[in-house]
Amino acid sequence: MNENMQKYACYLDQVEAELMRCTSELKLGSEQTVVDAMRYSLLSGGKRVRPILTLAVANALGSPTDQNLLRLASAIEMIHAYSLIHDDLPAMDNDDLRRGKPTNHIVYGDGMAVLAGDGLLNLAYEELFDLCKLQPALNKACLNIAREAGVRGMIGGQSMDITKFESDDQDVSLQYLIKLQKLKTGGLIKAATLSGYYYAEAMQKANKFNSQLEELFVVYADRLGLAFQIRDDLLDIISSKDKLGKSIGKDARDKKLTFVSLLGVAESKKYEKKLYDEVISILDKLEKLNVNINFLSYFTSVLMHRDY
Repeated sequence: MNENMQKYACYLDQVEAELMRCTSELKLGSEQTVVDAMRYSLLSGGKRVRPILTLAVANALGSPTDQNLLRLASAIEMIHAYSLIHDDLPAMDNDDLRRGKPTNHIVYGDGMAVLAGDGLLNLAYEELFDLCKLQPALNKACLNIAREAGVRGMIGGQSMDITKFESDDQDVSLQYLIKLQKLKTGGLIKAATLSGYYYAEAMQKANKFNSQLEELFVVYADRLGLAFQIRDDLLDIISSKDKLGKSIGKDARDKKLTFVSLLGVAESKKYEKKLYDEVISILDKLEKLNVNINFLSYFTSVLMHRDY
């Protein structure tokens, strides 16, 4: 196992431990079912892309992983987990499989699944408010998470996703889809990336943190989020249920607007490659600004070439 693989494994262990800590402290009586439902989805594994991005960016900028950074990263993962619970509901994407397990509402029912998602969202904000109280300099990071998770970000994109959009003009449809996915998928990826940046900025207060450096991370997150979604759209066509851990072919079943449905497989792969090349170019620029991009380059490659 090389150094970057070891670091990825370490990040995963740290995130899992923090998520366990956050939810194990919820000692309830008659409300225990909703806590069980929250933990069912939150602790079901996964790549933990968003919290690892937060840790990796902060580390790349010279801030070591400590408890507060882990809390910040894990709050984003709780928001992501809540969004998946709600996304799988019959009123949204109506899916019955997630990470190789029955989705939350299949196990606990629609109503409890809604509450489990709500519970995770509120628990995330409890963590973020407490962080702001302990470290007021983290207000910027926490506010950005709230914005990117809300109507200016993920929820705005989800709203666009469930709105029936039809156009005979492919360019119009593509611009709509790009905006949709920059918000829906890209919102939390941007929140995660900038949380690492803002955390390092708050802890170090060094001159290296400027608008140029911040903008590079914004563009990195923007391109990575879009490429990540294109890979998801492709996997819905070319992967298998066993490998992906969720239903395949459901985008076509539901006649959803995706990069594959709009551009086809070959053109989607070309667009994904273009975005990936742009991400690599941005990482090169970051390296010239003395950012340690070693793990970020590795992790970006893992995400862009994943088959599940």
